[in-house]
Amino acid sequence: MSDNLLRIGTSAVLANSTLLNTTSNNIANINTPGYVRQRTEFEAEQLGLGVGRGTTERLVSEFTLKQLRRDTSNYSFAQQYVSEANRVDALFSNPANSIATGVNDLFKQFQIANNEPATLANRQLIIGSSQALLDKFSTLSSLVLDQENFVNQQLDIYTSETNGYIKQIADLNLEIASFGTGASRPVPLDLLDKRDFAIQKLAEMVEIKTLDSANGEKLVFLGTGQSLVVERGQFNLMTLRGDPDPTQRELKLQLSARSNIERDIDIEAVGGKIGGLLEFREEILIPTQNRLGQLALSMTDAINSQNRLGMNLNGEIGGDLFTLPVSEGFDFASNTGTGFVTVAIEPGKGNSLPPNDFLLTVTAADEITLQALDAQGNVIVGSDKVVSGLTFPVTINSADAADDLYGLEITIDGAPAVGDQFELKPLSAASRTLQLATTRPEDVALASPVRTEFTVANLGNAQVEGLTVTDTTPATLPDYGFDTPSGLINGPWTMTYTGGDTFEIVDNLGNPVATATFGSNQYQDVFAQAGVDVGFDFSVTGVPAVGDTFSISFNTGGFNDNRNGLALSALQTDKTTRLNPLSAPDSANAVNFNQSYAEMVSLIGERTSQARNNEAASKALLDQTTAWYESLSGVSLDEEASNLVRFQQTYAAAAKIISTSQTVFDTLLASVR
Repeated sequence: MSDNLLRIGTSAVLANSTLLNTTSNNIANINTPGYVRQRTEFEAEQLGLGVGRGTTERLVSEFTLKQLRRDTSNYSFAQQYVSEANRVDALFSNPANSIATGVNDLFKQFQIANNEPATLANRQLIIGSSQALLDKFSTLSSLVLDQENFVNQQLDIYTSETNGYIKQIADLNLEIASFGTGASRPVPLDLLDKRDFAIQKLAEMVEIKTLDSANGEKLVFLGTGQSLVVERGQFNLMTLRGDPDPTQRELKLQLSARSNIERDIDIEAVGGKIGGLLEFREEILIPTQNRLGQLALSMTDAINSQNRLGMNLNGEIGGDLFTLPVSEGFDFASNTGTGFVTVAIEPGKGNSLPPNDFLLTVTAADEITLQALDAQGNVIVGSDKVVSGLTFPVTINSADAADDLYGLEITIDGAPAVGDQFELKPLSAASRTLQLATTRPEDVALASPVRTEFTVANLGNAQVEGLTVTDTTPATLPDYGFDTPSGLINGPWTMTYTGGDTFEIVDNLGNPVATATFGSNQYQDVFAQAGVDVGFDFSVTGVPAVGDTFSISFNTGGFNDNRNGLALSALQTDKTTRLNPLSAPDSANAVNFNQSYAEMVSLIGERTSQARNNEAASKALLDQTTAWYESLSGVSLDEEASNLVRFQQTYAAAAKIISTSQTVFDTLLASVR
């Protein structure tokens, strides 16, 4: 009997000692990151002979753990996105950085100059406001570029951390697998804790999924299915590449054993902090930089185009006020030819430029295809522009395409091979590289280069009205138009009403320029009616008498004229900024400068606000899942303190059993003496 009591008491003391050790270990590791609460359970010995073998295990629910990882990835994604978006939102919500203020100030100076067009000081204010506007564009674009560089730096850091976690998981897998899966050599529980903690940290970086291997290893995959950790310690590393643009990093998977083998990653579903960075770049940074560039180019090209249609203070045809940049295309690493591409904005076609990057593909020995890209770099279906019949090297623009070429003038040099591709980014650096073409206030062309006058002896009351200048380039109008910066070909011209709703126009040598015959007394667009393009047109109102004449001449000395200045001022409300590449650049697919900037700022604010809501929702869900996980796997001091007291008491009771067995044994010995 005493022998049984001793065996029972001894096993009870040892069992309760183990329970006390487990409880003490839980309390000691309450602040250890990744520690999972442990519990020891025992089996009763047969025939009531004490406590049998005890097993210490981790209290963890695999289902809850997977949910925690998923919610951690979602919250990390939202938190990273909001952190980046808040900075850009703050930049564009600051009135000091407002492009709209600079645009309004520039056109205000045009309006002031129109009141006194002969005053040089007013034109100087236009030059000053133009430079100030360019400085605003450059400042904002540089700030966005700083954010792009910061994103790249963070991607470098996060990729390095992610690779560290991947390797750590692979190493722990090997160590855990070396213990086997039998009861004879159990896996140390701290190794399982370390592995789960490493997987949890990896889930902060990217969205992952896990599978249990038969040998005890954890297989880890990206949410899109690509493997990160496989059996026997094999793993893949994330790496960053920029193809074709080296400044725009793209994620790839690289085999640990063979670094030359890479696999693409679907960055749309990466998740975690890295996914948040990539999503922020695609939804806010790239569109913002492109829209800034589009606004800068469309506005400066419109002003240049209109200024070329006027006459400056030197009495000459106006020139460009701004110098538009030329950018180089990025060639893909897979290209086999020796071609390279440069791209500029075709003069006067800035209103055809959408807020997109472009992909140029050499589809045949004499053919290229131009396609617009979305923010993710994917081709926009239906945006193809095909130009054929080419001989390289070549420069192409809208005149070579069946329809608009998105306002681009593309030069292809060298010898590109069929299949070669080039990414064109005419907008990304445009806001920072725009410059003034002149600092002379005299070059602002406020006057119209043509004037019309009626002869005093005319008997009718007809007048020339609605003079519109469309082209002042001598090379495009070799027959009749502007022959020099300050004259008309054989000007001035004379227009005579010959009766029968017919007007004849002759030059100063008596050579016919045009004859316009109307079917009624609505004399609209005289040169268009005559089928002649001289670079300008007008209408005749009133009732002319037969023989009435009108003079058409270069506006020599017309420095108080502000007709072209009014057209420059009207550009502020003209719809000259294209919205998308799929529809024609007409009024239904275009907005004015201020509307374009307002839409850009609104887009940033809207996506930032939406991201904040997503962050709040994902945080609430993560808190709920964390509480659910901690309810089982977390250490509760109250519960452990209660267990400690209970196990102390059972330990003392077990010791009492041993003491009792000793007393019984001593009594037995005494009874037989």
